[in-house]
Amino acid sequence: MKNSSAVEPMMEVLNAVHNWIMTVHRKISFLFKLNREENRFKVRRWVRSGGILKMLFLFFLMASLSCVRKGTNDGLTLHVSPKGNDSWSGLLAEPNDGKTDGPLATLGGARDALRRLRYSKRLPEGKITVQFEEGRYEQLQPCVFEAEDSGTPAMPVVYCAASGAEVRMTGGVRLQKFDTLKDTSILERLPQKARGHVVVADLAQQGLFDYGIEPTGSGTSAISGLHLTYGDEAMTLARWPNKGFLPVAGPPKSQVLTYSKDYEGHILRWRNEQDPRGMGYWAFDWASSAIAFSKIDSATRQITPEMPGSHYGFRSGESSWYSGGRWFGYNLLCELDSAGEFYVDPLRGRLYFWPPAKKNSEAAEVTVGINLLNLNNVSHVLFQGITFENCRGCSMQINGGENVTVAGCTMRNIGGIALAIHNGLDHRIAGCEMTHLGNGGVSVSAGDLMTLTHSGHEIDNNHIHDYAQFRLTYGAAIHIEGCGNSVSHNLIHNGPHVAVLFYGRENLFEYNEIHSVCLISGEMGAFYSGRNWTEVGNIINCNYVHDIYNPCPQRNRAVMLDDGAGGIQVTNNLFVRVAEGVSLSAVNNVVENNIFVDCYPAVAAWQTWDKPADFELTKWHNQRMIQMLADIPVNDSIWKVRYPELAMLQNSIANKTPRPIETRTRIDRNVVWGGPGEWLVFHYPRGDNAWVIGENLTGTNPLFIAPEKDDYQLRKDSPAFAMGFKTLPIDKVGLYDSHERAVWPIQHEVNIACQNLTYKKP
Repeated sequence: MKNSSAVEPMMEVLNAVHNWIMTVHRKISFLFKLNREENRFKVRRWVRSGGILKMLFLFFLMASLSCVRKGTNDGLTLHVSPKGNDSWSGLLAEPNDGKTDGPLATLGGARDALRRLRYSKRLPEGKITVQFEEGRYEQLQPCVFEAEDSGTPAMPVVYCAASGAEVRMTGGVRLQKFDTLKDTSILERLPQKARGHVVVADLAQQGLFDYGIEPTGSGTSAISGLHLTYGDEAMTLARWPNKGFLPVAGPPKSQVLTYSKDYEGHILRWRNEQDPRGMGYWAFDWASSAIAFSKIDSATRQITPEMPGSHYGFRSGESSWYSGGRWFGYNLLCELDSAGEFYVDPLRGRLYFWPPAKKNSEAAEVTVGINLLNLNNVSHVLFQGITFENCRGCSMQINGGENVTVAGCTMRNIGGIALAIHNGLDHRIAGCEMTHLGNGGVSVSAGDLMTLTHSGHEIDNNHIHDYAQFRLTYGAAIHIEGCGNSVSHNLIHNGPHVAVLFYGRENLFEYNEIHSVCLISGEMGAFYSGRNWTEVGNIINCNYVHDIYNPCPQRNRAVMLDDGAGGIQVTNNLFVRVAEGVSLSAVNNVVENNIFVDCYPAVAAWQTWDKPADFELTKWHNQRMIQMLADIPVNDSIWKVRYPELAMLQNSIANKTPRPIETRTRIDRNVVWGGPGEWLVFHYPRGDNAWVIGENLTGTNPLFIAPEKDDYQLRKDSPAFAMGFKTLPIDKVGLYDSHERAVWPIQHEVNIACQNLTYKKP
């Protein structure tokens, strides 16, 4: 890193050389303007005075400078620092003695400085680096980059932390002061045990007036309300019960929520709350939503929700395939009863908080910024080693563009998803840490589904955990839609529901490790897709999925290809201690060369579509899926070559003939060991025209090297090799050491809650 003591003398030397060169140039130009006699006289005098020696020296000097310039091609480094000023040049890492120049102060200031250099055509050749010194940078409004802020393949733009520096780009504002709570009207509303522990911050006094609105609905908004971190840890919006759920009481199905008499002592107090809310799996274990309470009726013990309410209503009781609803209340001042809980009073502009037992130096910060960084059609830009934190929405949105890389960054305490990519080509998210996310981790929507044009985006070597903390279902660690996206070497754990949610074609999921997901939900998989026979070319290959159990009656899987997802290959994976290995239908899938250990069952097969009558529009989701199949140009050359089975499927439906073997799901060359009961379960009659069941090793010890140490490589004398089983490249699975990793090594353990769960039959 260059400092001012080195830069300023060098600039003086270069200026002196420049002035000398210009003087010589003027002399030479003047000589050639003289007439011949005057020219002879001037030249003789110039030679006698040593002009030839000066010219030779100048020649060698210019040649030397040219070689240095061509050899090093240093480009430009701009510095950004909490000590900086956006009116300065950014060429110095520290302010100069006169405080007239020094580093820039913000990300937006660096962007604008580069724009000025581009417009004035003073941007040098080579790599452009914007280097952030250690510190905290508030980003309360989105910093927006446009196409003009792009680099080129030869001249990329790098935004990075200085070596060893912790650089924090935050959408939060630090609270300057907490006071002892003395307001008796508030103290009376708090539980007895909280009095004396809860402190208050006057947000309005600190200039904070936008507290947001907690989202409602089954999807849950990408933007949360104002939340609190303390010592860099996310705090809990006051709720009851503090852990777990309450059961839905009352009738089996209703549009209002009935609560039990056992809980009315708490719930009747909620009638005095400004904005009481509930979060729950109101009817099914796979559908959560947040609702606002409109009315609490003590006579009927019913709560009327504000619209949109619960999409599936409210259910109590239990049947063979779904459990009754469960829920908790939150955004409740009267339930602020434990350390780490907080509540925001939007009318008074105050925040009430029970601080955990930490050092007094711990900082409290509230989320104010919504999105931190938006890139629109930006190309050839790298962000490396920066922490993005404490915002209500998304830390970074990449729209269009090419070759944007986000490497070794940390996204934490984010209200929505950590990072979103929409369209564009060849973007790369690598080596990042993503944690404590209100919604999901990385969301990608890119690639052309009809032309099968790949986006080329890569999500590689990232650690994503403790995600979907507000959106309890379908808030995926990685969500992929489109064509030609790659998800590899990621470690995912501690999520309430799905880990990888995908739709589209020709996406690759390989060498990922996933465990301790689907922690509080059911009828889900670590990998999930559904309701589309045309999801061709998606490959789930060489992943290690383990320790996924059933917290509720509706079952969880390693891979769930739901409601007729078709065209997907599940190959060379290791599935260990999963309640159900793979759940899938009979249309055009492949389950091949996988190892299943202690799964019940290894494979669950259902919805066969083996008879023409099974394709009637009124059955299952046929109408939707037949239309999606009809939308595919199956007779175009690219589809004929890559996926001829889709035309076969269309013809079978149109002609009401049995499906040909090429369209049937194949289950072949798998190794199955442990787990109670049958390894392959059919939830529908098997059907002669539905499945191709090959040779699988079941009921015979496969001879693992060291299963007691979770080493499931096969010994050389394993009977699996006789049926053509290929060794799994387990050593390549998961995170790997790289200069792009934000943290290394990584510590992670199976969630204890998983270990306490038991197998349950469907």
